[in-house]
Amino acid sequence: PEAGSDAGAIPDTGVVYYGEFEGQQVLGLTMNFSKRWITLAPVATVVGLAFKLYDPDGLLGDKTKTEYGITCALIPASHAGVEVGPRHHPGGSPFMNGTVEGKDVFIPIDWIIGGAKNAGNGWRMLMECLAVGRGISLPALSTAAGEMTYLSVGAFAKIRQQFKLSVGKFEGVQEVSSDIVSHTYMLEAFRYLVTCGLNQGGKPAVMTAMAKYYATETMRKIVNHGMDITGGRGIQQGPRNFLANMYQAIPISITVEGANILSRSLMIFGQGSMRCHPYLFEELQLLQAEDKASALNTFNTMLYQHLGYTLNRGARAFTYGWFGASSQRPDSSDAFTQPYYKIINRFSTDFALTADMCLGLLAGDIKRKEMLSGRLADIHSKMFIATAILKFYENGQRSSQEQVHAKLALDETLYDAQEAFYGLFDNFPIQIASSLVKFVCFPFGRPIKKPSDRQKSEAAELLMQDNPFRDYLKTQVYYTVDPNDAFGRMEATFNLLTTVEDDWNSFKKAESKGEYQGLTFEERIQDAVTRGLISDDLATKLTQYNALRYDSMLTDIFDEKLEQVLVLENPHLHST
Repeated sequence: PEAGSDAGAIPDTGVVYYGEFEGQQVLGLTMNFSKRWITLAPVATVVGLAFKLYDPDGLLGDKTKTEYGITCALIPASHAGVEVGPRHHPGGSPFMNGTVEGKDVFIPIDWIIGGAKNAGNGWRMLMECLAVGRGISLPALSTAAGEMTYLSVGAFAKIRQQFKLSVGKFEGVQEVSSDIVSHTYMLEAFRYLVTCGLNQGGKPAVMTAMAKYYATETMRKIVNHGMDITGGRGIQQGPRNFLANMYQAIPISITVEGANILSRSLMIFGQGSMRCHPYLFEELQLLQAEDKASALNTFNTMLYQHLGYTLNRGARAFTYGWFGASSQRPDSSDAFTQPYYKIINRFSTDFALTADMCLGLLAGDIKRKEMLSGRLADIHSKMFIATAILKFYENGQRSSQEQVHAKLALDETLYDAQEAFYGLFDNFPIQIASSLVKFVCFPFGRPIKKPSDRQKSEAAELLMQDNPFRDYLKTQVYYTVDPNDAFGRMEATFNLLTTVEDDWNSFKKAESKGEYQGLTFEERIQDAVTRGLISDDLATKLTQYNALRYDSMLTDIFDEKLEQVLVLENPHLHST
């Protein structure tokens, strides 16, 4: 594996000079470096290093250029002077992180990625590598964590009973368990669309910055909700715990590949405004052109086009706000998805006008207004996420149960986009301008309501049932029904419960009324069989489920010094 570069640190320096390599004098670089928090460093065979390149003697051929800027090179981890240090222990997870030190390291000039001609092009290389990498690894990890939580916590919420009722039936629990449903669906849809784009050879920096930030933040919410639902079962660490390791590792994914605060506050809209705006990038390029006279004529023409674009967006936003948005949509849309395309079309126009207001009135100060920039990132990203959900749904089974997932995910996502608009308008420093744009975009107030309690309860019920999306998730993550596995223990119990649920509930209801004799569950089962109230076969299934149910709720116990896991005794296993 290749070690990740420490892109968040100040690069070390490399100086061009002639040195000895494999017995010959060759043009190369000498450098010293000390890198921290390097991904895969303890097991790396190749180190990717970013550094500032200096050529004081003009050995690269350009005598007038002594500083080339950030450059990237690949160096074997076993190369002389390179020392891969011991590993870190990030957040208690087994994630391979460590240090890379270099003292008087000499490398041939050809070890620069792309050779000497690419000296100084390292920043672009870093950004393109990050653009691809952060759209794959961390969104995949976050999606898998969300999907494992969906499966295991859904099973737990069904199995665990309080007051003779599954805890997943309580509305307080459903308020958060419904978020697990919608957020997990959103994550899988988001991952699907982003990886499709990358698979086509693109390096979309803005899209992958969105994927990294919103995937990891959504994973944080899902796993936190899972911990709330599992309660004491979730916080007791040990081999039986199916959630604590994911919970403990959350800060790692939030931090690496660009800290999330940075991604949302600066990168998404900051890069997006350059890459996505039809005029802004070229306008800035013209302002820096050497031929000012020629550039000014082109700039003036483009500026008028830009103003025309902004006025057009304003007129369109006003029309959409009063009479409804464009119904333009893909051919694959249906009666369920069509209204959502209209909302996205409307918000897209509103966003274009709002972004131009921010850029036109704040100019470079938008970089320092990070709360506003973060809200612009939210609007942009939420529209993209909604599009991903629609695409995923349209390529799926389109069952009624999947539609419940998709509807809640879409309603929450677009409501968040709407609230980001309002948050921006309310906090914009020039209130006259923001009030005007707010009226143009939302003349009748907020068009989207929060999902209802009834809608959230319907989704929460699906979390505790077999459904097409649950079956799909089993194909995407590590899945087992091995009762000796932390995850498999919950799944095996849940699967058995789905086959005996009605009989189990009937038996427990009669048991609570005192209809069976005996002090233990096993004695009451035997009494029911003896009296012909249940069959021998059903008695065996109920007894087997009761044993698995009890076992699935047990938490690990240790000796006094937490050095050894002690054997748990399940009294119900003796009668299965």
